[in-house]
Amino acid sequence: MKITSGSISGNSTLVGESRDSATEFHVRTRPDTLQSKKGTLGDEMACASNYFALVAKPNWRLLQYRVDMSPDIDHTGVRKALLYHHKATLPKFMFDGTVLFTTTRLNPNDAPIVLTSTREHDKATVTITIKLVGEVQPTDYHYMQFFNIVLRSAMEKMQLELIRRNYYDPKASITLGQYKLELWPGYVTSIRQHESQILLCCEISCKVLRTDTVLEQIEEIYKRTGGAGQFRPSVEKALLGAIVITRYNNSTYRIDEIAWDKHPSDEFEGRNNEKITYMKYYTDKYNKSIRDPKQPLIVSMPKVREQRGGVSGPIYLIPELCNMTGLSDEQRANFQLMKTMGEYTRQGPDKRAETLAKFSERLSSKPEIVEELQAWNLKFSKDLIQFRARILEPEMILGAGSSKATYQLDNADWGTAFRKWNSFSVGNCQKWAVVFSNRDEAVTKEFVNSLKKVAPSLGMSMGSPKIFMLTDNRPATYIQQLDQVIDMKPAIVMIVIPNNKGDHYAAVKKKCCIEKPIPSQCVTSTVLSKPKGLMSVATKVAIQMNSKLGGEPWAVKIPLKDTMVIGYDTYHDSAQKGRSVGAVVASMNSTFTKYLSVANLHTNPAQELNDNMCPAIAKALRKYAEINGNLPARIIMYRDGVGDGQIPYVMEHEIAAIQNCFRAAGLTDDQLLFTYIIVSKRINTRFFTGTKPGQYGNPNSGTVVDDVVTLPERYDFFLISQSVRQGTVNPTSYNV
Repeated sequence: MKITSGSISGNSTLVGESRDSATEFHVRTRPDTLQSKKGTLGDEMACASNYFALVAKPNWRLLQYRVDMSPDIDHTGVRKALLYHHKATLPKFMFDGTVLFTTTRLNPNDAPIVLTSTREHDKATVTITIKLVGEVQPTDYHYMQFFNIVLRSAMEKMQLELIRRNYYDPKASITLGQYKLELWPGYVTSIRQHESQILLCCEISCKVLRTDTVLEQIEEIYKRTGGAGQFRPSVEKALLGAIVITRYNNSTYRIDEIAWDKHPSDEFEGRNNEKITYMKYYTDKYNKSIRDPKQPLIVSMPKVREQRGGVSGPIYLIPELCNMTGLSDEQRANFQLMKTMGEYTRQGPDKRAETLAKFSERLSSKPEIVEELQAWNLKFSKDLIQFRARILEPEMILGAGSSKATYQLDNADWGTAFRKWNSFSVGNCQKWAVVFSNRDEAVTKEFVNSLKKVAPSLGMSMGSPKIFMLTDNRPATYIQQLDQVIDMKPAIVMIVIPNNKGDHYAAVKKKCCIEKPIPSQCVTSTVLSKPKGLMSVATKVAIQMNSKLGGEPWAVKIPLKDTMVIGYDTYHDSAQKGRSVGAVVASMNSTFTKYLSVANLHTNPAQELNDNMCPAIAKALRKYAEINGNLPARIIMYRDGVGDGQIPYVMEHEIAAIQNCFRAAGLTDDQLLFTYIIVSKRINTRFFTGTKPGQYGNPNSGTVVDDVVTLPERYDFFLISQSVRQGTVNPTSYNV
């Protein structure tokens, strides 16, 4: 293993015998022919990221030793105790019962070491032989596991609470009393080998805890429904799939079921088979008294890890002792609440960098952490990692004729161009209809006039719509009226619904997308009732309507010819476990402005592949050939919804199935250039412009990072494809 300027780099040679069991920990998806993945387009700029380098002493290496005991001992705890007798004479080590890791050679000539210990219970002498296996490779699972254990130990020494996978600081909690919320600041950390160094990624996270209990939620619903027929279904709708936290042990659980027939006064079998009520159990064990003995219990099925630990049956929890986590839809819709919370959760680049500096300060100033890292010959750099990124030129946005627009790099907005714009192509909107309830009559008529005013400036001609006024605003009334309106065959129907809280939107879309397919445009009367900015709302709605009618509001120059772009994503419904929706979109023309889309339900990955994705891709290829008279010569597929752990499955099964699908359509491997890209939006990497505190800002859209913080086993890059006004911009990761 070479060491460059005191940091670890990953081209290494094995010491000692080779290990057959060495597993490649991270799947290699980088093509062997790829020399460098650094691009050249765009202007270079200085950039920092939320990573800290792990700095090691020169010639640092992690060694693995095998530990044998005679007589043979099976119990891991006993094996550990026998070896730990020699803690004072051995260098700092980590021992899991069979394998010992250390960073210091135990014997200069690498000969086995023999030690003896006395077993406690029978005073027998046990001989311990420690043999060198070799140096652990950076690609090996144990290598990263070692660093993660070191990191976890450091996080625990900072007195942080582990909730699920991340560490939070309850001592620094922020209480938003008027909203019944508590925010725990915390850190999402991970450590792994990047291009040339091992880096610690640290992202600021906030755990949102509600101070209301699950019982209060249930009581709230009881008041709302009067405890009638809708009570139980409403409770289940609100709670199933939600994550709750029990404050007495800071554990989180997912609500899988509600046991209406069980109560805190019921008995269960305790440790020694004695019967005990839930109420007594919680009083004795946690000193918690329960005020409502008649509340139902909530059921959580054990996680896979807990099942391995021996928890087999369901876990019963008391609603009164469980707090909700996360935000309800109602809370999300509360603008004031979200604004207050955003002050803490959406930190700007400078504030975020300051918080990260405090984290690094805590890591490097706590004596017990420093001591432990020194024993391993390691330390973390105090400063954020710095490197060069590239920023791409803005794209030219094309309309019809001479209409052209571009945008400022810092806001990526070309909305001002639509005051006078010729859409790339226009759909026919002469015959259309508007459905609204009687209380929205005035605002709807005014909005229709605004639409007719803005249409010509977009190159559209819009006729006067046929108007249908309803006597009330119940969803059923809308559906009855829509049935008649759709039969008149308008080009598009606009529906003015009261708000986006009720069931109106779902009912309307079910009718207009599934039962009687027709282009539809929903607008809420809350938006129409705000006179400020009505013309800009009308412009945006007109652009949307044009797109739904098959028009193209704008395009960009695409140099690739005969190319199809496919996108695939999956949506998992938290309330219906095991059921997911997969959707495919595929471009049908050279400007990538017309798409075919297919969506389907599935219950497992095999069904997703064979019943959804492949038939949808086959359908897209048929349609492409029908429209263009030939099949594409190049296909680029963007795949969302794949976690790191699913990459091997994708490589082995999904890509192979898609290629079979291409062959079946008549595209041979030598005729087609196929690129498959995994897109990850939920990542913890953040980038900042500037190089020192007080100067950090958000990088502009079009910033590309393809070195230093990317991964050596992948052909990957980060792209910032958006612009934000508050908080820190989220990059997207692309793994080719």
